[in-house]
Amino acid sequence: MTRSSGPDASQKSEQSKKSFGAAFTKAGRSLRAGFRLWPRSLAGQLIAALMIALVLAQIISIMMFAFERKNITLSATRGQILDRTASVVRVLNQTDMALHDRFLNAAEGQGIRFDLADTTELALPAEGSAEAGLAHRLERRAGLADNTVRFSKLPADPFLMAARERTTADDAPATDPPRPDRGMMNGQRMMDGQGMMTGQGPPDDKNRLFRHRRNWDDRTPPWRRFRDPILAQDMKIAVPLDSGKWLIAKSEVPAPPAKWGRPFLISLLVTALLIIAVVVLIVRKLTAPLRELESASRKLGRGEAIAPLKENGPTEIQGTISAFNAMQERLLRFVQDRTRMLAAVSHDLRTPITTLRLRTEFIDDDEMREKLQETLEEMQAMTDAVLAFAREDASKEETRDVNLAALMSSMAEDYQELGKNVAFEGPDNLTFSCRQVSLKRALRNLTENALRYAGNASLKLEATPRHIEIKVCDDGPGIPAEKLEEVFAPFFRVEGSRNLETGGVGLGLSITRTIIRSHGGDVTLKNRKEGGLEASITLPRK
Repeated sequence: MTRSSGPDASQKSEQSKKSFGAAFTKAGRSLRAGFRLWPRSLAGQLIAALMIALVLAQIISIMMFAFERKNITLSATRGQILDRTASVVRVLNQTDMALHDRFLNAAEGQGIRFDLADTTELALPAEGSAEAGLAHRLERRAGLADNTVRFSKLPADPFLMAARERTTADDAPATDPPRPDRGMMNGQRMMDGQGMMTGQGPPDDKNRLFRHRRNWDDRTPPWRRFRDPILAQDMKIAVPLDSGKWLIAKSEVPAPPAKWGRPFLISLLVTALLIIAVVVLIVRKLTAPLRELESASRKLGRGEAIAPLKENGPTEIQGTISAFNAMQERLLRFVQDRTRMLAAVSHDLRTPITTLRLRTEFIDDDEMREKLQETLEEMQAMTDAVLAFAREDASKEETRDVNLAALMSSMAEDYQELGKNVAFEGPDNLTFSCRQVSLKRALRNLTENALRYAGNASLKLEATPRHIEIKVCDDGPGIPAEKLEEVFAPFFRVEGSRNLETGGVGLGLSITRTIIRSHGGDVTLKNRKEGGLEASITLPRK
């Protein structure tokens, strides 16, 4: 037996681990699903957070109110029961025993019933208990000696008992078998000591709980089923009478009425609508400066000239806008200073280069003169390229909407008129906000580069909801894979003097990338599988 229990225990442990793991995995998936449903906008997150807080606050408030109401109702109900029981005891001790049954029948009402018994199984309540306090209270009101009233154990929550009875009430009999009548008072039964009603005496305990359901059927709406209270026994009291008998009083308390749903939903709906309206208005006002800041940031990233933003909104947002304006000013000043420096250096170099070119004419050695002139021409080309690069950086061309398809198609036609093998493939119409002259220069650099080294160029234009992609392909020798990124560095030259503008200086691709990145995009190179080079330009649509 000992040996066989080992595998069973191991299997149970393994199953327990698997069950725990499955539950943990399921909980993790539910949590991730909840995070996915969480709104991403500022207004949505504020509304969701406030609604969660509102619902929790409403639930807690209702629970606290229901708890206080329950305690007050229970205290008041028990006080009334004790007062009525004390009154009944005083009357019974002063009337003829022959009238006791009739009087008890008349004294019964909703929430209490009385019986006479020769003995009782109830015991004296423990000193200091809640039952003892109620017993002493009844003894004082009925004029009885101390420690004579006997009490049953009070339920922890009679309302909860009544609520449980409510859930099983549908299984109760539809009719109530009558209890033998103890008698009538003038042919009528008194209710609560005031109103008069005809009929039989109180039914048994169990059937009494459901006597209000006898007229229900399957078509009865749910809300009507909660209109009448369900009763649950709260106290059972045994009081000694002067006649030697015991008066048995049984009290019942109704379940709290189930009418919280509609008021709660109405209150929650009204509050939620007010919160949503206020949050939407406030968030729109708060995020207006943020939207302007976002738009300005995108324009700055595309190299567009923007005016300083107005510092509106809360203090925190004003500080952010102020920092953005200062950053923009510093960037602009830095670029302008660098551009001026490059332009000044390049311009100043042209004078000594021209002087040297003139002096080479006085050299008698033809071979030496030609070599010096070639060197000076290369220096002149580099100077001109630097000036072009600086001018491109300092460009302040206005941004406007341009039909890229028409622009590229027109470029291809211009090259074809010059006898060049250039083809265009793309849509008939595609609008893009850009600086037309700069972008056209970048496209021309790539096209001429393809024509110079392959003798042909293919221009392709494609669009997605978020991006525009331009491809310039050729059938040339391509570029070594390890140098595909290096060729974008200023003055970098691949062997064979592959360049795009200045015949070996190495600024053509640098200028092209500068232009494309100033529009918020990028340009990359890759070798085609079928041979040749492909230059790919990616531009954001918004």
